[in-house]
Amino acid sequence: METPQSLSKTWPLFAGVGLALGMGSFDGASVQGIFPYLAGGLSTSSDHALWTLTYFIVHWSLGITLMPWTTARFGMRRVFQAAVAVAMVGTLISMVTVNLWIMLLSRALEGIAAGLLVPLGQSLFLRHSPSQHHGLVTIFWSNTMLVPFFFGPAIGGLLATELGYRSIFLFSLPLWGIALLLGNLGIPKEPISLQTPPFDAWGFGLLYGGLMSLQIVLDQGEQYGWWRSTFILTTALFAFASLLLFAWRESETRHPLLQLHFLRRRNYWLGLLLLCLGWAMFMGWASILPLWAEETLGFNGFWGSAVLIPIGIGAIPLSTLMDRLRGLLGLRRLTALCFAIFAFAYGSAYLSPISSLSDLFWPVLCIGVGVGMLFVPLTMIILSGLGAEEIPSAATTSNFIRVFSANIGVSLLSVYWTRYSALARARLRDPLSRFDPQITLSAQHLHILISAQADTLSIDNLLRLSMWVCLIAAMVAYGFLIPPSTLHRADGPRNYVEEEEDAFSVTTREGASTTS
Repeated sequence: METPQSLSKTWPLFAGVGLALGMGSFDGASVQGIFPYLAGGLSTSSDHALWTLTYFIVHWSLGITLMPWTTARFGMRRVFQAAVAVAMVGTLISMVTVNLWIMLLSRALEGIAAGLLVPLGQSLFLRHSPSQHHGLVTIFWSNTMLVPFFFGPAIGGLLATELGYRSIFLFSLPLWGIALLLGNLGIPKEPISLQTPPFDAWGFGLLYGGLMSLQIVLDQGEQYGWWRSTFILTTALFAFASLLLFAWRESETRHPLLQLHFLRRRNYWLGLLLLCLGWAMFMGWASILPLWAEETLGFNGFWGSAVLIPIGIGAIPLSTLMDRLRGLLGLRRLTALCFAIFAFAYGSAYLSPISSLSDLFWPVLCIGVGVGMLFVPLTMIILSGLGAEEIPSAATTSNFIRVFSANIGVSLLSVYWTRYSALARARLRDPLSRFDPQITLSAQHLHILISAQADTLSIDNLLRLSMWVCLIAAMVAYGFLIPPSTLHRADGPRNYVEEEEDAFSVTTREGASTTS
């Protein structure tokens, strides 16, 4: 077992791996507010430009599944080098291509690299830091991964507005190079292991085919008329069959790609469901709000994306306090409070076609507070009751499902917005007549006003629906999650969750006795 070095000696590792981890998230987040710009550069529509995000997320989740076997077979240093190299190739292709399908291929490469770096970065940080710093290191890892989702859209919008969207990828390339250089300096070499179990290629193939088919259904279902289309129906059946076969394969093989048996535990599947719900809704709204601000209110890519900056203002400070808050409130109450804050944020937002960005500041700030509270309690609840040897595989499975859930949130919210905007547009047109003497606007001007009002009504209805969903989630969290403290055994803690809770209670008692 390696002896952790001091943080002063491992700064190239933390700087290089942290920069690569942040750039992986930035590659995904930087396009969230510039879909109209991408549509123009790729000669397509904004709906199709949205695929550059969803295909990235699909492959991001798949990259997470590859990390355990690749690091066991080739070592962490080589996997890091390969992931950064793949990301640089994908970034270069994204910068020069003018074809949507080639762009989707390059985004797939970037997504796989980003997915590999998420668990790889966490493993490297924990392995090369003293145990007393693991709490601080975990906060550093999570913020490095999440901060680009808060500020990346605004940076991407600024670059797209001032220099063109290709400058985003030009900006990323040298930073990837710096990350590779520092990572090579900081990550120690390790021998290649030839005794690793075989890779579950059949499982990966079934999973890949099922997820890509499901993504085609989510992305193109509205275009083809959903279940009235033979193509969509066939693709959906193929996705269902592939994922069903994948689940069977994972239960039968000796070396599964993902450990799905953890889903039998109540805290695991229910906590993961709530985590996926919160993450999917956050990613969906982070994609829709900038697009609405640009297409309806007329803001450019930067100001449309700047609507998301308050998320970071609310999330970052609170995420650093979660270790203390979970001791004061408990994990179950903290989870319920998180979704209650989400519900307040979605319920308090009211939009109109003459809204300004300042009207969204406080609701979006509350969304950020909810995001800051989301990960720590639910991650600890998901892993509660598991032995220490089970935690890595359980975390890999939960991270894969959580990351992919963002795709479902982005796609479903986008479909709802498009469909109900069209319905509202038709209802607003019905009472109008060109013979009405009170109508003095031109048909073109009237169409613009109706479209803006319809898009905004659809957003408002979707906000209210999100509020009710989060309220139900808060009640489910409080009523059905099992507090990890009830899982104690007589012989003491058996996993890191219980150890952390015990350590916190001991620290509290010592602090109280010192004070007295």
